[in-house]
Amino acid sequence: MWKLAIINVWIILLSTGCSGSFLTVTNDPNSGLAGDRACQLETKYGVDSFEGFSYKTGSSCNEWHGQIQNDSDYTIRCINNINGEKANTTQASPRVKTKLESIGSTSGRLKYHCMKWERDAFVWKDYHQRSYQVLLKVDSGKRYITVKNLSSSDRKCFIKDKSEQVLVQSVVGERQTLGWVRAPSGDFYTNCIFA
Repeated sequence: MWKLAIINVWIILLSTGCSGSFLTVTNDPNSGLAGDRACQLETKYGVDSFEGFSYKTGSSCNEWHGQIQNDSDYTIRCINNINGEKANTTQASPRVKTKLESIGSTSGRLKYHCMKWERDAFVWKDYHQRSYQVLLKVDSGKRYITVKNLSSSDRKCFIKDKSEQVLVQSVVGERQTLGWVRAPSGDFYTNCIFA
């Protein structure tokens, strides 16, 4: 009889101990038995520096993360890919440091391409002696240029590519500009002459 009582006590203790362990395991977010929430892959964070900004990337708890330190006057955008598939984009306004943002799951290798994405028009080249300026702006990663007439009279202004093909030309008034055109690759020519 007393043997049966001891066996019952052992069964109760074992079942209570197992129940407690089971609850502890499933409530632990870092446990291997917690399913998708288990942290399996982490990498060290590294920083790549570019002209005017840097991009910090790495992973923790199965998520790739990215952070931009933007010291430039441009909006910076980093387009991220995981195993060739598009992931979350990271973007920073001028003179801003972003928080460490989620890019996507560490299901594959992270690759990214950062670019100067936007900037309002600014004086890029000043030809004060010829009374005109070349203005530059960046929109969606593409560079655009125009010519501004600084003379007090109307002038014929133009932009030509390296083969001297006219991209845009027009007579413009005082403090007026030509239409915006995509900045040509390589050399190009600008001028304003009296009409």
